[in-house]
Amino acid sequence: MNLMQDQNLSSTQVIQLTKTMLSVASIDGIAPAEAALIGQFYESARSADMPATAALMATTDTRQFDAFEWAGCSEALADTVVLMCLMTAYADGSLSAAELAYVRSIATQLNMDTAYFDALLEQVRNELIGALSHLPDAGSVAAVVKELGAAQTVSGCVSN
Repeated sequence: MNLMQDQNLSSTQVIQLTKTMLSVASIDGIAPAEAALIGQFYESARSADMPATAALMATTDTRQFDAFEWAGCSEALADTVVLMCLMTAYADGSLSAAELAYVRSIATQLNMDTAYFDALLEQVRNELIGALSHLPDAGSVAAVVKELGAAQTVSGCVSN
């Protein structure tokens, strides 16, 4: 499974995904790293007919995920939504139990199998470890790996 598949998202889908990512980040307060990731995603996919990045990021509409907006989406698009939500949750350096539960609920509403979700979660975790592995400070990398492992352990305790 590829971590991210190329998607041709419509303007509406980009806005919906950005708002979904914002709702994940707002679970425990939007951290600067989460805001940067969301802003970078939106700006890279934004077309001229869409709201400005700053305007969308400043919205107070961080309502909960609305499965109706994603009804009938493809499995590849569901994968993208869940992966972007997981990356958003991890962007501040940790995946809280509340963030994990929320992203799991999104996956469930998108009809994603629990085992498949767990595989995506593991893949995101492994990608993060891989991105850190080139750092010269092995002690810091080991601490992050330990923290990611603890978050993985927490995931087994969260109900689906």
